[in-house]
Amino acid sequence: VAETADRVAVMYAGRIVETGSIDDVFTRPAHPYTVGLMNSIPRVDQVGSRLSPIVGSPPSLAAIPPGCAFHPRCPRAQDVCRADDPPLLQVATGRRSACHFAKEVLDV
Repeated sequence: VAETADRVAVMYAGRIVETGSIDDVFTRPAHPYTVGLMNSIPRVDQVGSRLSPIVGSPPSLAAIPPGCAFHPRCPRAQDVCRADDPPLLQVATGRRSACHFAKEVLDV
């Protein structure tokens, strides 16, 4: 993707959870799922290091949990995540994220 596109949309459970330029999304994700994806990609500059898989399994599309669909697997999940499905909002110029804590994810 990074070699063929300028912008990217990250999806989870059939929904866009983050959009932005390739550089921004790959180097500074604004959604915990995107962080998990980036941490699970093997890298040649980290030979011998362990990958950090995303814990748990994706939900069945026939039984998506209430609130944020990623909350059962999210290390940042709080009560609001289990109750309210976050809208895809602008979190920076050219960036959108569907996470209640997107600004905090960006600040890490």
